[in-house]
Amino acid sequence: MTAGRNRSFDKDKALEKAMLLFWKNGYPGTSLSDLTSIMDINKSSLYAAFGNKEKLFNQAIEFYLNKHGLVHSAELFKAELNLKARIRNYLLSIAKMLTNPALPKGCLICHTTSEISGSCLPENSATYITDINQQTLSTLTAFFEKEQLLGNIIQGYSPCTIANYLLTLQFGLAISARNGCKMEELEAIIDFFVSQFN
Repeated sequence: MTAGRNRSFDKDKALEKAMLLFWKNGYPGTSLSDLTSIMDINKSSLYAAFGNKEKLFNQAIEFYLNKHGLVHSAELFKAELNLKARIRNYLLSIAKMLTNPALPKGCLICHTTSEISGSCLPENSATYITDINQQTLSTLTAFFEKEQLLGNIIQGYSPCTIANYLLTLQFGLAISARNGCKMEELEAIIDFFVSQFN
């Protein structure tokens, strides 16, 4: 591999390849040689463009959020639909990604979260993932607080508890997809959950 070839690589395409590899194999299951092979660069080019493995991983997580994470939440704010329909569409959007045959099964954030407790992640990456999950929970809690003020959720139900339940369900869907559940199976689970809303 020539030096010129390394200098001319497309950084975004290389980052996407790294993201897909981390998504498939997890952080501890992905080696530097795996990364350089899939990204089609050498180690010096990787270090120059992204830093070390941990810094590359954190950038891959950000890339994942921007490309595969944020798009789902738009379904929650389509005011022309009732709350039940918006939540259903939000979860269906996630489920379609989880079962997309062109992508690794499941959710990168979910898989990475499960690696935290086993000390499989460097400290900064573990903190980053924890912060992402906390921000998701805060965003969902604020969403359900607003819906409750609008009268769409019965008073007495905790918006934080509903948000926690929804996040737990998302992780459960991701694990089920990783274990081979089909889209129609996930849809049935989603329909059961949204039936709890008025």
